[in-house]
Amino acid sequence: MIATSNLGSASMITTTPPIGILIDLPFGVLMWTSTAHFLLIIVMNEDSAFALLRILRGINAPIYAAIRLIKPHFIISRLLPLYAALILFILRYYLLPLVLGFDVWGFANMPLERLLLSAKSDLGL
Repeated sequence: MIATSNLGSASMITTTPPIGILIDLPFGVLMWTSTAHFLLIIVMNEDSAFALLRILRGINAPIYAAIRLIKPHFIISRLLPLYAALILFILRYYLLPLVLGFDVWGFANMPLERLLLSAKSDLGL
């Protein structure tokens, strides 16, 4: 009988270099917080005093400042968080694996998402 191995957190350590994990984690958090920021401003004002929106705006402010430099003029300010999330996704999915030398075969194989999915399976959720 052939034993099969589960591609969990041990696989992430062997296939992704530690520098790749350390670089990808902040970009992944920024990508997901930009997505959450966009989803919140769909139903709220951009300058709302809602606490979660202020926190997301504060976390993402540096990346928004950098993205504004390369953003086309036809993209309105309400779409900036979604545009930032797209740029971060492209960076995480295509550029980081190419530069750091690890493979990403799908969305679930990205270091942050693989870490979250392995934690979910370890907790039995």
